[in-house]
Amino acid sequence: MNNITDNNSPVMQDSSQEVSIPTPNKIDLKSIDDVRLEMAKVYRSMKGKEIQASDGTRFVYVLAQIGKMIEIHDIEQRLTVLENKRVK
Repeated sequence: MNNITDNNSPVMQDSSQEVSIPTPNKIDLKSIDDVRLEMAKVYRSMKGKEIQASDGTRFVYVLAQIGKMIEIHDIEQRLTVLENKRVK
């Protein structure tokens, strides 16, 4: 089986068949709320058996990591503001 890239869509090809995997739409994950909403979509997809639970679990794990980075970034910005106020 070979990976072939065609117009940014990965294609899996073996000797018997070729399957095109569509590129997903861009997902806005700039806020904790965006991440929460995407996690809920993944949960509903798992519950509706649209995606396997093992895949959904991996997606939610990555989303949780993105959420942590958003939180850390927010805390870092707040800390910088407080430190700048203290220096003045």
